[in-house]
Amino acid sequence: MHEKIYDKFVPAFVEAVRAMRLGTGLHFGIDMGSLVSATQLQTTSRHVEDARAKGAQVLAGGRARPDLGPYMYEPTVLEGVTPAMECRDGETFGPVVSIYRVASDAEAVALANDTEYGLNASIWTSDVRRGRALAAEIRTGTVNINEAYARRGERGCPDGRDEGLGRRSAARP
Repeated sequence: MHEKIYDKFVPAFVEAVRAMRLGTGLHFGIDMGSLVSATQLQTTSRHVEDARAKGAQVLAGGRARPDLGPYMYEPTVLEGVTPAMECRDGETFGPVVSIYRVASDAEAVALANDTEYGLNASIWTSDVRRGRALAAEIRTGTVNINEAYARRGERGCPDGRDEGLGRRSAARP
């Protein structure tokens, strides 16, 4: 079941990422803006190039876009990321997503928990009860069900595994 979902989800996800509108303006119509600094652009570029050199496939993005702004980097989707790659466990803080094929819920949870980091996780499912059960097993600051990152904590209150004061779990039907 999981692999069938992967085979259906990944092409749709990659298409959506490729369709994102990039820009540096403050007007509506831009989906993603710039990185914060040259240092962050270098880190993002280094992590993606390291992954590529070690065998990961770039399914979308994967390059700086100086034509759009000095710190612009395309939203990037990587497949085949391993623990040997900097982007797997390093803090990229750039528009980079690694996708993983798993055979079971248990394998997905184990992979999600196989890091010292964990500010946010998202679970996408048509069965919210099952999603809540999985959320209880993931060690992270915030777990969202059927939505991307949506911070619901109080202002000034850090969240995360080691960085924070606790965790929240939110679900949308």
